[in-house]
Amino acid sequence: MEIGSLDTGMISAFNLDDKAVQEVKPLTSDKQLGFMDYLKSALGEVDGLQKEAAASADKLALGNEAYLHNTMIAYEKANLALQLTIEVRNRVVEAYQEITRMQM
Repeated sequence: MEIGSLDTGMISAFNLDDKAVQEVKPLTSDKQLGFMDYLKSALGEVDGLQKEAAASADKLALGNEAYLHNTMIAYEKANLALQLTIEVRNRVVEAYQEITRMQM
């Protein structure tokens, strides 16, 4: 298999001038959630599950919760959500490190 030379016409097509960059509209609008909004929402849900599990444990300790399994389920939900969050964070850090190792 033979690899040909690069066509300079194709490369110059990717060069953008300042006017073209300014005309690009943002992908997110007021109606759409951005990545940071989604991230904050997801972390808020994880935090809510953690607080719910702690409240369930408090109710169990005070005798207001009749069944131990409700508290255990709440703790497992919170634990799974936290493990998922940690794995996502690890993947993001790993991707960032891979990008920083790329040579240009």
